[in-house]
Amino acid sequence: MTSATGRIVEIRCGSVAYFGIGAIERFSDILNVYRKRGIRRVALITGKNSHKKSGAWDTVRPVLDALQMESAHYEGVIANPTVDRIDEAVKKVVGINPQLVIGIGGGSALDASKAASILLKNPGHDARALYSGAFTPHEALPIVSINLTHGTGSEVDRYAVATIPEKMNKSGIGFDCIYPQYTIDDPRLTLTLPHNQLLYTSLDALNHVIEASTTTLASAYTVMLAREAVELIVKWLPVAIKNPADLDARYWLLYSSVLGGIAIDCSVVHITHPLEHTLSAFKPELEHGLGLCVLLPSVIKAIYPASSEVLAGVLRPIVPELKGDGREGELAARRVQEWLYGMGVTQKLPDIGFSEEDIPDLVRNVHDAQRGGGSLSLSPVPVSDELIESIYRESLSSLR
Repeated sequence: MTSATGRIVEIRCGSVAYFGIGAIERFSDILNVYRKRGIRRVALITGKNSHKKSGAWDTVRPVLDALQMESAHYEGVIANPTVDRIDEAVKKVVGINPQLVIGIGGGSALDASKAASILLKNPGHDARALYSGAFTPHEALPIVSINLTHGTGSEVDRYAVATIPEKMNKSGIGFDCIYPQYTIDDPRLTLTLPHNQLLYTSLDALNHVIEASTTTLASAYTVMLAREAVELIVKWLPVAIKNPADLDARYWLLYSSVLGGIAIDCSVVHITHPLEHTLSAFKPELEHGLGLCVLLPSVIKAIYPASSEVLAGVLRPIVPELKGDGREGELAARRVQEWLYGMGVTQKLPDIGFSEEDIPDLVRNVHDAQRGGGSLSLSPVPVSDELIESIYRESLSSLR
């Protein structure tokens, strides 16, 4: 018996996903399921524009009308949503006493819809209490997610991220009750993503699988998902960048994103996400995928000695010469950095508004946000304040 076969791992699959070109047409089938259960009142949670620009609304609204579903619509979700926005969403829709929550958008809208589903089912609590751990929910309203990006994975996982602004604390919750019961992943709905979201959401998916495959909870399953996803992202992201209308590229990037969501649902994340959450808590305008990529090379350098065999396989489409020798960490990190540069991601911490003087505050914020363990405890290497500082410091400039 090997160390891999001698332990118990989690393999999760909490949502039913309709995936493929034209999947949005299954929305009517999904709503009919709920109508047969007596559900007539629906809360819609979206951003300002993407639900319409993507074309999703052209299907959603007529189906709601045809099935005579009463609805209340909150369309104020912003990138990196705050607990205040979530409370605002609940206040906007609670008047109809909704029985179902439908989130339409990228990760921010889907996460906000999950948090809102908890609060609507558990009146008397607010989003601050939820995200500060003041109460643990066991129930939520049923959720349908219509995903509009190829990066979040939120439509197939049990997580939802939000920021408590006065604490500059961006963190996630994870409960089985907020798995979307049904989700729609239609590549056509991603065709209107602007270039920056096309790029950074895809790279969010890349980070998901790199982290999930190297946590202490990783399994052969999540490593398999990671290897498949990285191969597809490396093949199809350059195609989508060159020709955003290429539907094959969008299909496989979206598929990779689903793999990434399943991977983190099973094995979670470790270093890159918590450190990025601090960056975007300080600067909410920072795009999540960009912040991750600023940190990624230094994180790979830090964890490679402890995860060399796994990372050599996962990163092979980017660094084919890796052999799984723990001494290859710097090579792997530099080559990933070069690949990111080739995709157009050349930014370092100063380019996104951080200087060396900010590092003590960043380290302190990570430390406070992760008090009691958090996902840093799942890292393949021990994570001290010194390591966090080192990663931030190395991310001030290009690795040499």
